[in-house]
Amino acid sequence: MPKIDRRINPGSFHHVFNRAVDKQTIFYTDKDYKYFFEKIEFYKIKTKIEILAYVVLPNHWHFLIKEPESTPGVGNPRCSALIRFVSNLTNSYAKHYNSMHDRTGVVFQGRVKTKLIDNDSYLQTLINYINLNPIKHKIVKNINDWDYTSHHEYIYAQSHNLVSDSYLIDCSQYRREIKYYIKNISEMSEVLNKYLV
Repeated sequence: MPKIDRRINPGSFHHVFNRAVDKQTIFYTDKDYKYFFEKIEFYKIKTKIEILAYVVLPNHWHFLIKEPESTPGVGNPRCSALIRFVSNLTNSYAKHYNSMHDRTGVVFQGRVKTKLIDNDSYLQTLINYINLNPIKHKIVKNINDWDYTSHHEYIYAQSHNLVSDSYLIDCSQYRREIKYYIKNISEMSEVLNKYLV
């Protein structure tokens, strides 16, 4: 069950993230990623959430999600579309992973974390942080070598087409910002660390 941020209100933006138990790898093959992305698309449509950024790495993932403007059960965080999206997605992938690896038990570590985005600076920094997370974790040196990030949607308007068009920022602005982010990746990660606790 996701860790519930009590401030999930209609139209609010949230950073949502989690990792595998003991930081183990849970995405091994393209088929694993493909299954996860099919479920992202399915539950995105079903819950009507909007995705502004995403990244899926071998042992963890991040999303920047907007709660729909009208959500049944407003005022009850357990009824939020965001919580239903994350719960369905993680449960579905855990069942798939356990079945594929002939195992039982939890796949994700603890509760999914949700953090309210309460200012534009955090929002913009977070988009870069999520899109370029494979560089931060030294999985790739060039972000173009990692397929499972919304970076490609911002630059090339391609890939998984999960980011809501209305939130894609200007490509030239994004290019300038990511150059700064990559150059100052340690500093930018420190800025976000206070939000990731």
